[in-house]
Amino acid sequence: MATFGRYEILDKLGEGAMGVVYRARDPALNRVVALKMLSAELGGEEELHQRFQREAEAIGRLSHPCIVTVYDLGTAEGQLYMAMELLEGDDLRKLIDRHVDIPLPDRVRILLQIAEGLAYAHSRDVVHRDVKPANLLVTSNGRIKILDFGLARVASQSNITRRGVILGTPDYMSPEQAMGRSVTHRSDQFAAGAVFYEFLTGSKPFRGKSLHSVLYQILSEEPEPMLTLNPGLPVRLAAVVQGMMRKDPERRYASMEDARRELAELHVALRRTNGRSAMPQPPAAGLDEVRPRVRDHIASGRGHLESGRLGRAMADLSAALALEPGNEEGAEQVWRVVRAQHAARSAPELDEAREERVAALLTRAAPGEPEDDARKALLELALLAPDDRRLADLLRERAARARAAAAR
Repeated sequence: MATFGRYEILDKLGEGAMGVVYRARDPALNRVVALKMLSAELGGEEELHQRFQREAEAIGRLSHPCIVTVYDLGTAEGQLYMAMELLEGDDLRKLIDRHVDIPLPDRVRILLQIAEGLAYAHSRDVVHRDVKPANLLVTSNGRIKILDFGLARVASQSNITRRGVILGTPDYMSPEQAMGRSVTHRSDQFAAGAVFYEFLTGSKPFRGKSLHSVLYQILSEEPEPMLTLNPGLPVRLAAVVQGMMRKDPERRYASMEDARRELAELHVALRRTNGRSAMPQPPAAGLDEVRPRVRDHIASGRGHLESGRLGRAMADLSAALALEPGNEEGAEQVWRVVRAQHAARSAPELDEAREERVAALLTRAAPGEPEDDARKALLELALLAPDDRRLADLLRERAARARAAAAR
């Protein structure tokens, strides 16, 4: 097995301008990490070297659930490296491009977490400077992780710029950043607003066909109204995003924390009404009184999810979150349902003849049918429709009946 310093290299995760990222294991702690290293060939490039060190310094001073965690950083075998938490999930770029159907309360929960992470970074004097969908990962349990602080500015540093290149991603950068002026926490706020705009409408706020036209729009034109693109959005939510994206930094929210508070209120309102209203709502009852009902709803929702009854799972979990909007377990289970629903919609549909054959085989394999014939039907189903949820449900039902019979 290949090694790097004290790490055992398991496989390669990706490669970019900054170097290479590997899945690696730290044998001392028996922990699997994402090992990011600046390649030896690029180590002599001063700008990339500075950017790598800048990312390490920025993340090293941050410790927050919504920001990727760095476990270790240093130099080994002549190369700079960072060992970070290994994350499973999809970034917002993929979720947007795949048109994943995410309920509005859960979309706002994602925006709220982004705001929380950025507000924390700003409180520690770190400005990200490259907030974009690809740098915002939603983990498998629905938790946001802000990535790639390679362009970050910390208060203790002088500004570092690339020669002849605008820092950041043009589609989401603020007007002041586009003009090469001083970048502050309000620049991150604008970029986050541009990301929120796209996540809520499916369209980028500035859609020029060239870099020049995108920059011109950022500086001189207002985005198309969000309610034109998505009339179902609450006016309050559109107003928050609009407030974050004002051209003049002084007219934006005074801080990301202010935007976070607005989003938190919206999130609670949308949870309590299951997405029907963004207006402030009274609590259902005292927390101690509703918690047993919340637990029951979550347990029921989890059971439905495990059995493939996704609609019923979503209904139970939404009921739990209407009673306790901040319940993390319920929100994580909802995200599992969202992913399962998207996977089911993305699965190739059976043609009519195959569907008829699958239905007939399911009937032959049902409990109570002759065992030999049922086994033959199950084998054919495994080949014909291995990912069909009805087959999974049938197998679970047969297993439960077999356990019950053995217990008698």
